[in-house]
Amino acid sequence: MNKKIANHIKLLISSLIPIFIGPILIHFGGIKETYILTILGVIVCICAVVMIFMSLFGIITELFKK
Repeated sequence: MNKKIANHIKLLISSLIPIFIGPILIHFGGIKETYILTILGVIVCICAVVMIFMSLFGIITELFKK
């Protein structure tokens, strides 16, 4: 396996952390009615989506490289 593909797979696996932390922060922000936690949770979720997109795009690019 190529090192670049392995790095993109590591990024994909590490994106699991913000996938779980983001909704938890949003939930706690809704319970305590603190907008800082809610905004922070949304930012973490957006970061998770960006990480997933970057890793999948990198894997696909490396697989179909000539």
